[in-house]
Amino acid sequence: MAVAALLDLGIDAENFRVELGKLNFNEYEIDIRDTIKNGIRSKQFVVNCREDHHRHRNLSDIYAIIDASGLKEDTRALSRKIFFFLAEAEASVHGKDIDDVHFHEIGAVDSIVDIVSFAICFHMLKPDRVWSSPVNLGSGFVRCAHGLLPVPAPAVAELARGVPVYSRATPPRELATPTGMAILKAVCEVYLPLPEIIPERVGYGAGQRDGDLPNVLRVFSGALPEAAEVVILETNMDDMNPELYGYVFDKLLTAGALDVYLTNIMMKKNRPGQKLSVICARKNEKMMEEILFRETTTIGLRKTSFHRKKLERKIIQIDTPYGDIRVKAAFKDGLMLKYSPEYEDCKEAALRSGKPLREIYEEAVHLAGLHCKKEKGG
Repeated sequence: MAVAALLDLGIDAENFRVELGKLNFNEYEIDIRDTIKNGIRSKQFVVNCREDHHRHRNLSDIYAIIDASGLKEDTRALSRKIFFFLAEAEASVHGKDIDDVHFHEIGAVDSIVDIVSFAICFHMLKPDRVWSSPVNLGSGFVRCAHGLLPVPAPAVAELARGVPVYSRATPPRELATPTGMAILKAVCEVYLPLPEIIPERVGYGAGQRDGDLPNVLRVFSGALPEAAEVVILETNMDDMNPELYGYVFDKLLTAGALDVYLTNIMMKKNRPGQKLSVICARKNEKMMEEILFRETTTIGLRKTSFHRKKLERKIIQIDTPYGDIRVKAAFKDGLMLKYSPEYEDCKEAALRSGKPLREIYEEAVHLAGLHCKKEKGG
């Protein structure tokens, strides 16, 4: 359902098939089709296996399949991460070492293809951040390889640690699987009801069952609304281990900070120090304060409110001889004023092609300029 929902956001099915073919795994066929669930047009992704559905594999076996593929490293890394969460949960449930866990359904071909397919779709979309609503685990009982188990199954309960969950299903049924929970744990930053966003696309991924409620997973893709009023939080520190700043930056940015930066300063008694500045929307002010007080050595903050004005921004895809490269473009009154290639895309193209990064970047700038002229009508 997760793969289908991402495909339904607009991923080209043929490009996806080409990427999945790099798995170098021949024991399956996939079917991507449109279907209707309770009147809602949805995408459905089905894996048909050619081998024993319940063949057992351990984590090393699955890593070997992934690492022997021709998939991109970011896709392989996300696939390994999802499977690690699954193995970790199973090890905890069964009281085994993680290397001694032998997967059942999870080790089957269809589950490997499902997880790798999700990783491919995720990196084809390249979202800036991922949020999820609290997770409904369902209720009742579910039949697994180990017999009839209460919902949530033990592995789901283990993966639910730290995730806002609830249990509500009429009639009783399982609504969250170990694979689904592992996917969320691997990519999701925050769990909350639908936040304030500007939806651009909506994808529906259909499951196999039918019932009173639409058996679909819905995914929104969009942009955050412009935050007209922002708050700048600042603090001066001369006693914090510099190794910790990277971790603090990641925490602040994940929690919604618009920008985080350091300024070298001289403090009292002529001691060199750092001024840590955080820019955030007013609604995220308290969260930023909490992180700064918990994760840094500061005992006080300064806060200032500002109004900001920014150009409309959009990501455009440029077709280059070295592959597709995203370009950040800025617009005013519908006209593109400036553009800048995404560094990570240029870096990946340089590593893939062996060309100097500088040449890749310059080519992307040139092609973006041609695109800009075309946008302006030549």
